[in-house]
Amino acid sequence: MAGNGFLLDRSNIITQFDLAVIGERHIFLYEGPIDPEGLLSTIPAIAHTLIGLLVGRMMLEGRKDDRMARLNRQVTQLLLLGVVLTFSGLLLSYGCPINKKVWSSTFVLTTCGLASSLLGLLIWLIDVRGERDWCLFFETFGVNPLFLYVFGSLLATLFRQPFFTWHGATLGITSWAHSAVLAPLFGSYGGSLAYALLFITLCWTVGFWLYRKRIYIKI
Repeated sequence: MAGNGFLLDRSNIITQFDLAVIGERHIFLYEGPIDPEGLLSTIPAIAHTLIGLLVGRMMLEGRKDDRMARLNRQVTQLLLLGVVLTFSGLLLSYGCPINKKVWSSTFVLTTCGLASSLLGLLIWLIDVRGERDWCLFFETFGVNPLFLYVFGSLLATLFRQPFFTWHGATLGITSWAHSAVLAPLFGSYGGSLAYALLFITLCWTVGFWLYRKRIYIKI
């Protein structure tokens, strides 16, 4: 049985391959019926990383050239690469749907294309035109990216732990905040969005304090 490539159920080829190779006991099913980090889905994920590596190498080329000439060349290359990758992913999606859960090849192409285009646009806006005042919020994340990523992951895990009982149920901070405060105010979906924004703001506050203190943590 080859398995379906895109349905998010046990017939999915990712799950079928994992079951055949590593067995039921070694499959991580936290996010649903398939392992979001299955063996087959790791292959396009590696391609995702390699595309990012190639873009990074492309941006390091010509560092001794004139700065503006180098920046304009980078913008052109990134926008061209972004258009090619994005439209390749969108066109191929008619036969291979864009699916993050299975990390499909079209998901890789489309997201890498959009990221390249956005990076080119940001270089043009910030470095070429000098429009910097609006990006302080993002700069705060940019100076300590790995630390804030790890901090956010640990904080999310901590907030999910069941610390107290509310209406007979043992809840963590995340569940309590959504059920008791945010969902009654904004609805289920709006409450989830509000929690995500509050969580990002909390991480940003820590990052902003480090930024103001000129503390840069290398991991």
